[in-house]
Amino acid sequence: MPELDPGTTGVARRADHLRIPVTHSTEEESWLVTYLDVITLLLVMFVVMLALSGGPADEPGEQIRLATPVVEQSGTVMEPVAEQTPAGSESEAFANRARATLQAVGLGDDIAVIPQQDGVRFRISNDILFGSGEAVLSAEGIRQLENLVPLLADSDYQVTVAGHTDSLPIQTSRFPSNWELSSARAGSVVRLFENAGVPRNRLQAAGYADTRPLFRNDTEQGRSRNRRVEIILEGAPPQ
Repeated sequence: MPELDPGTTGVARRADHLRIPVTHSTEEESWLVTYLDVITLLLVMFVVMLALSGGPADEPGEQIRLATPVVEQSGTVMEPVAEQTPAGSESEAFANRARATLQAVGLGDDIAVIPQQDGVRFRISNDILFGSGEAVLSAEGIRQLENLVPLLADSDYQVTVAGHTDSLPIQTSRFPSNWELSSARAGSVVRLFENAGVPRNRLQAAGYADTRPLFRNDTEQGRSRNRRVEIILEGAPPQ
């Protein structure tokens, strides 16, 4: 059979008649197929990654917040826990209740409340409680101390009232030295607490004169802050 001339085939004759150019496929165009396959694979990969990430946030600006684990020095990772009350929580709780009580009556700035390992310490300036060189409580001093009575009466702490003076010497017919003055001031506070209903077996008074200063006594401000009465609550009452 003689070979057919492409130019004489029916397809060629029809293409020539319709003026349609005949395009012959070559291997040079095969790269398009590979390129489209790669694009399709990338698109599928992005869709899968988006699905695994949970999708976009419901609202603009929404972020995923992760709890930061707590790492101890040993390297052990601990799960975050709720905030807990620190050690000595009984003393801390009593101190917080005392602060709230004093704040409610306007004495939050006049009486310092200091939590301790086994109790609480109240610190009051002598300048508020007593006149200069006196051991008789002033009206303002009585008012301040009476606000402490419910706290003391409702607790089981042993109550020690400690009187402190500055280093300036005193010598009067009633108080030959600061020892007598600090002791007498502590005794006045103890008597007020006893008369107000605090059990007397939980009370004691002590005078320290100028032997336990908080600040230097060579300035007026330091001496003023050293003149104080401290009400120390600690331990259980004696049996």
